[in-house]
Amino acid sequence: MISGVCFDMDGVLLDTESLSFPMMRKAIAMQGETLTEPQWQTLLGVNLAHTCASLNTWYQGRVQPERFFRDWVDVTFDYVHAHGIPKKPGADAILRILRRQGKKIALCTSNNVRVVEEYLRLASWQEAFDAIVTGDQVKQGKPAPDIYQKGAEALNLSPATCMAVEDSVNGVKSAKAAGMLTVMIPDMLPYTDDLAPYVDHKLDNLMALETLL
Repeated sequence: MISGVCFDMDGVLLDTESLSFPMMRKAIAMQGETLTEPQWQTLLGVNLAHTCASLNTWYQGRVQPERFFRDWVDVTFDYVHAHGIPKKPGADAILRILRRQGKKIALCTSNNVRVVEEYLRLASWQEAFDAIVTGDQVKQGKPAPDIYQKGAEALNLSPATCMAVEDSVNGVKSAKAAGMLTVMIPDMLPYTDDLAPYVDHKLDNLMALETLL
């Protein structure tokens, strides 16, 4: 029996993953370098520490990770403050449905706490979750299981009684390693057969969760 549902944020509840490539590319360009789409794809679902390590490897000191993060947050906030925070279809509805069903709900996102708090404010979701775990609150980010283990602990549930809803390869690997039932709703990257060991259910949209549960 599933008692808790742990959601990733970007690309699952918020349609913000599509913003990340142009915003990250702009932030990298501020330091005179370029970011390729294959490079960006490896950063989907990972935390800031992992991103910084990748930048150091790729640019060999030509990009300062701390400045990159500040610039990326600034240009992203400029966009969402001007255009609003884009929600995935069905996001508000499925959160209400789960609440009516008595499910505990956690947000388990690799994003930084500053970004998460602002996104939740813009989405009017400050009270939507029973627990929030961000990428800077765990020792190892996705695909390690830490963030989902901490999410289950925060809900006072066993991971085996939790469902994780993800869109990224790193995310489903993290949730599976934590011992959760894994659901993938593909966003920027498609579902492929090599993900089968990590994905228990592949769905087309958030509202399909109601039938699954």
